[in-house]
Amino acid sequence: MAEDFKKEKPDLHKKLHEVPHKPGVYLMRDRLNRIIYVGKAKSLRKRLSSYFTPARSKMADLKTRALIKSIWDFEIHTVRNEAESLLLEGKLIKEYRPKYNVSFRDDKRFLLVKVHLEEPWPRFQLARVRKEDGARYFGCVTK
Repeated sequence: MAEDFKKEKPDLHKKLHEVPHKPGVYLMRDRLNRIIYVGKAKSLRKRLSSYFTPARSKMADLKTRALIKSIWDFEIHTVRNEAESLLLEGKLIKEYRPKYNVSFRDDKRFLLVKVHLEEPWPRFQLARVRKEDGARYFGCVTK
């Protein structure tokens, strides 16, 4: 674990300018390179920049302030659309069990995207259980 310890904090504002305005998932890391939070965004740059504005930390609740103080670095994963970001976020939370993703971390099942293709205007819905209802389901299933 000692080799994972990062001595110098990266310039997050500089790194932020390289982040695209695309949907995706971001992983926040602490000083020991542990993933402490996984989040999703329609625009990664816009969402990530909200963490680094002075007003955000002043107006945030205690948990969010603690998260912001703990952020040492971040990484991003771009995807094609919001549905993919939601699925990837759930998968990564299950995999890493980050400290600050309390509400998702303890869920017993992954989120699935459900689509009824027979409807005149098919729409996406979220589901936790795959049913035999004629719909198509996308996402990971639990073990």
